[in-house]
Amino acid sequence: MINKGFLIIDRSILPPCYEQVVKAVKLVEQEGKNVSTVCKELGISRSTFYKYKDKVFEMSLSYDRKAIISIRAEHEKGVLSNVLNYIAGYQGNILTINQEMPIHNIAYITVTIETKDLTVSVYELTAKLKTISKVKEVSLLAFE
Repeated sequence: MINKGFLIIDRSILPPCYEQVVKAVKLVEQEGKNVSTVCKELGISRSTFYKYKDKVFEMSLSYDRKAIISIRAEHEKGVLSNVLNYIAGYQGNILTINQEMPIHNIAYITVTIETKDLTVSVYELTAKLKTISKVKEVSLLAFE
């Protein structure tokens, strides 16, 4: 399946800031370090970190086995059910579901899925989730 939104590029031709962002994300997420401190240590600006932190990923052999997806949706009956049905309809195995207390009628949902049997790429799945009625935003948070 061709994914028109992504490229695989040899890091040797990219500006160093992209690799620094990948390192920064690891330090912040895995070691719990402060974003400002990490950015200073790695020589990147906070704006560079925030601009690219959800856009630049490092590939690994276990890439695309599990994914964590964040969803912001209107708090109405059936919206979460529709999201879960979409994921299951594309053969995504749902591992965890977390929904925070709705604030101002907006629900914040985090879903962890196993992606090895998906019939679409995880990127296509997130794009399809954005088309669900009452879903406001979908973000891919992490891969394992």
